[in-house]
Amino acid sequence: MEMPAHRAQRLVEYVRESGLDPIFALGRAPMSTDAERRRLQAVNMVAYEKAMREGSHLLSGEESEGTEFRFSLATPALFASGSLEALRGPTVGIVGTRSPSTYGKAIAQKFAETLARQGISIVSGGALGIDACAHEGALLGGGRTVAVLAGGLDEPYPAMNRPLFNRMVTGGGCLVSQFAMGTRCKDYMFRIRNGTIAAMSDVVLLIEVPERSGALITAGAAAEFNKPVLVVPGNITHPGYRGSHALIRDGATLVAHPDQVLEALGLEPVAAEEAELNDPAQIQILEILATECLGPEQLIERTGLASADVMVHLTEMELAGLIFRDGMGYAKQ
Repeated sequence: MEMPAHRAQRLVEYVRESGLDPIFALGRAPMSTDAERRRLQAVNMVAYEKAMREGSHLLSGEESEGTEFRFSLATPALFASGSLEALRGPTVGIVGTRSPSTYGKAIAQKFAETLARQGISIVSGGALGIDACAHEGALLGGGRTVAVLAGGLDEPYPAMNRPLFNRMVTGGGCLVSQFAMGTRCKDYMFRIRNGTIAAMSDVVLLIEVPERSGALITAGAAAEFNKPVLVVPGNITHPGYRGSHALIRDGATLVAHPDQVLEALGLEPVAAEEAELNDPAQIQILEILATECLGPEQLIERTGLASADVMVHLTEMELAGLIFRDGMGYAKQ
């Protein structure tokens, strides 16, 4: 249950000044309601104490002063597990559908990987689909990534992403949640979580967003926080991009390359090392484009590859700076 920011802040101040265990102090706080006290009585104290012993942190809004913490925009307190350095410096929130196309997966991973190599922390929701691809991309780029969870840190959802969450923490990133330990994920928590992603991100990047998607909540929250909303467009006939294109019509910024995300952050791209090409299909495409400019359809015919695979390869090669778009076709750099 959400509460007015001023009352939540008073609760945090009461807990801090009391010097008592946070759970016990919240139960005694005069501004706590009976319903909140009943929920506190249901807290799994074993899970709470175990998580705190294992290195989880309880952060308050006061700790955000003089740093780059953003979470105080959405909540006065936050649980975190992992390196808090991942919450400082430039951050980009990447969100989208849980059921992305091959193209959407490639875009999410490559954008996140490229931005991570530039020292950007990638923030997402830890869900299947675009979220997971963004986290994976950040790890591939040797960068840090933050998952904002809908539920307690000890009840990460979805459970199948636990190995990914572990790699995020060991890789210098962190997991965060505004829900207490022992809290199981419920539907209403996703809406709250989506707003927190926007609060913790300097810009929000949307990739493959259908008409009805929680990612649209993140975009709306980012707009309320006066943060740039960026959208990667897709095929105009693909239903998975209807929400994306609606956002662009409503004023979101269309982006086609990670450098444009850096521009929105006010940063200059750092020259990357020359990409090493070892994918046989991409080598074949590059050899074909070395002598002429061709469109995707012609490349599909020449290579014998599936349409979706060709589009993924072209996207990855363009982002790597190996090819560029010339009109309706592609050519070698």
